[in-house]
Amino acid sequence: MPTALAHPAVADLDYSVIARRNDSLGTRGRWLIFAALCTVSLALALAFAAFGAWLVLPYSILEMAVLFMAFWLFERHAGDWERLSVQGDRVIVECQRGGVASRQVFNRLWTRLEWEPARFGEAPRLAVCHGRARVPFGANLSADARAAVARDLRRALAGATVLR
Repeated sequence: MPTALAHPAVADLDYSVIARRNDSLGTRGRWLIFAALCTVSLALALAFAAFGAWLVLPYSILEMAVLFMAFWLFERHAGDWERLSVQGDRVIVECQRGGVASRQVFNRLWTRLEWEPARFGEAPRLAVCHGRARVPFGANLSADARAAVARDLRRALAGATVLR
């Protein structure tokens, strides 16, 4: 289950939340499962090849190649995270997806929050908007956690005061 963690207390942050995927197996566990699957598949393929059904072997190797690509892609995105912070008059949205990091900073007074409720077959969506820029947030969160983040973020954005 994905998690949303409140960022450790920092003196100049009004609000901060980090959303990341749940990585219960870890890298080593994932690759051990892959090795076990390869061992079983290739052992069965070699047994069939020994009894004359040698065409099973190339298909088993192809299957392991496809499985390797799936595990590799999953591993690449296992460390993805998103952080949303409200600091003074700025809203900072940072994320890392597939090893590529991005950071966007918006004016707190002009930032709005868009919440689309769940439709049939879809999860609710949350996005931080500023002008024409629209940054989705909380893709790895459950619907309840995303709703809690939206509620807390609305309070943090409403707490902005205009200095004169």
